[in-house]
Amino acid sequence: MVTSPSFPLATSRIVCVVGLSLCIVVAVGLGLISAALAIGWPHILIEATEKGMTAKVAGLQPWLSLVIAGAAVILALTAAVFSNLLTVLDGVSHGNPFTVGNSLRLRRIGWIILGIQATGFVTGLAGHAIANRTDIGSGFEFSFTGLLAALLAFVLAEVFEQARRLRDDLEGTV
Repeated sequence: MVTSPSFPLATSRIVCVVGLSLCIVVAVGLGLISAALAIGWPHILIEATEKGMTAKVAGLQPWLSLVIAGAAVILALTAAVFSNLLTVLDGVSHGNPFTVGNSLRLRRIGWIILGIQATGFVTGLAGHAIANRTDIGSGFEFSFTGLLAALLAFVLAEVFEQARRLRDDLEGTV
């Protein structure tokens, strides 16, 4: 049964497509910046030394690369959430949300969100290492909202699975 998507579903789809596109573009850009920083660091260090800034920049490259790479990984994981959510939205808009695939996708989203939290924690530690050596602040913090989102995804996955089983049982009795 195909119905025209409601305004919230259509809007959610647009947000997911835009979010997915932005995450991919920015993640690739950050990955390239991280690689360029790792390759070009000796030249940056030489120039900084010539300007008398050795104490400020010496030893920062691994931390900077880790923070930038961590941000790229977080964005790539977020893109995976958007991608899975788009597939779930397709099932919802076609009137068949309660499938094994959708419950697996929701469970996957929960695990990905936990991965984002773990990556953010490690990236935050690297950011604090930079903050301790420079005047640059660290913007990564632990998020209870992220843990709540993961928990919600896991619960919703179980709800979808139980609804699918109930629907299958009902179809078997008719």
